[in-house]
Amino acid sequence: MAPADLELSDRLRNALGRLHRRARRHTPQALTVGQVSTLAAVEAIGPVRLVDLADHEGVRAPTQSRVVATLEDMSLLARTADPADRRACLLTITDEGRAWLDRLRADRTAFYATRIAALPPEQRAALAAALPALEALAAP
Repeated sequence: MAPADLELSDRLRNALGRLHRRARRHTPQALTVGQVSTLAAVEAIGPVRLVDLADHEGVRAPTQSRVVATLEDMSLLARTADPADRRACLLTITDEGRAWLDRLRADRTAFYATRIAALPPEQRAALAAALPALEALAAP
C-alpha cells in the first residue's frame, strides 16, 4: 500500500471517529452502541432468529441474548413464534422501537446538518463530491 493511501486512511479514520463521537454526545441516548446496532439490525433484516442476529452482529449468542432481553424489557423488540419451527422464535422490531430509531436518526441528521451548514461553500461542495467515494467505502 502506498504511503499516501496509509496517510489518507489514518486521517479518514481519525476524522470519522471524532465526528461519530461528537454526534453521539450531541444526541444522548438511553441505549448502548450495541443495543442501537441490534435494534437497527432487526429493523433492517426483518424477523430474525437470535443465533442469526448474533452472527450478523459478530457476537456470541449469550451476549446477543442479554442485549435482546434488555430491548424486549424496553418494548423495543418482540419475540414471535417461528412459523417454520415452533421450537424457535423470531425477533421483530416493535412500533416503539422503530419510532425510537427514527428519533435517533432525525437527531443525528440535524446534528450533521448544523455542522455542514457551518462549513464554507467550497468545503460543502468538496464534501458533496466525496460522498460517492464514502458511500462506496461503506458498501458491503
